[in-house]
Amino acid sequence: MEDEDLKDFELNYLDPGKVRFFRHGDILRVTIENDRSCLRVVPMRAFPVSMRNQYISIRDMKGDELGIIKNLEELDKESQELLEEEIQKRYLTPVIIKINAIHDKMGIVEWDVETDRGAKKFLTRSIHHSIEDTGKGFTIKDMESNRYEIRDYSELDPDSIAILTNKV
Repeated sequence: MEDEDLKDFELNYLDPGKVRFFRHGDILRVTIENDRSCLRVVPMRAFPVSMRNQYISIRDMKGDELGIIKNLEELDKESQELLEEEIQKRYLTPVIIKINAIHDKMGIVEWDVETDRGAKKFLTRSIHHSIEDTGKGFTIKDMESNRYEIRDYSELDPDSIAILTNKV
């Protein structure tokens, strides 16, 4: 690959001190360095599982990247809250707070859980192919490509921990 080809791969990091996000109704907008503005932006995580608050791509409505925020915590408080709120809408991931049962039937795993959005039953392929370890917890992907989170394994009740450790 030649140096000119590499130019297309350069990342544009946004200076958190020169970026401000604000709302106009339901629309998220951004001003960059007080002279550049985009009327509608969409934040996207570059690493949605492992780095939830880092490397946030800011894109216009055509999908073109305006730049990357390295760390949400470096933004002013209002911008940080607006981005977090917008990201939550985009990455709606129920958090598992209790595990009632996990049944493995010939490679298909049936989960019966309580989430922060209510009771849920879902199916995954084998346990080891559908769970990703995130350090303190897990991300679980069901057969319909929905994701569920266990944010911190140690915060589950003892019965849930027992059920999970028997299967994982």
